[in-house]
Amino acid sequence: MQYRIKKLDGRYSHKKYFKYCVEFDRSQWGPLHFNVALKWMIETYGFTAEIREWQHIRNHHHQRRAYNLTGDQLPDIVNNTWSWTNDVVCLRIYIKSDKELSFFKLKWPNEGK
Repeated sequence: MQYRIKKLDGRYSHKKYFKYCVEFDRSQWGPLHFNVALKWMIETYGFTAEIREWQHIRNHHHQRRAYNLTGDQLPDIVNNTWSWTNDVVCLRIYIKSDKELSFFKLKWPNEGK
C-alpha cells in the first residue's frame, strides 16, 4: 500500500480534532488503496461521517446543546477516533492519535516510502 502520513498543523482546519492524516494519491493505485484502508477503518473503529459532514453535525450538535435542545451524546456517526475525505485533489483518512496511527501502519506497511 502506498500513502503519505502528514502530521496536522495550522494549515489543516481539522487539526483541532485529529493529529494525523493518511493521504492517498488520486492516480494509479491510490483510490484502491484508499478504499481498502477505509473499509478496514470502518471494520476496526466503526463507521464515521465524511469530515465535512462530521464537522457540520458536531458543530450543530454543540450549538443545540448550548440551548439545551439536545442530549449530551454526539450521534454515533461522529466517530472521534477517525474520519475521512474524498477530496478533488487527494483522498485522506484523518486519525486521532499515535495509537491509531501505529495500528494503521502495522496493518498497512507503506510501500511508497
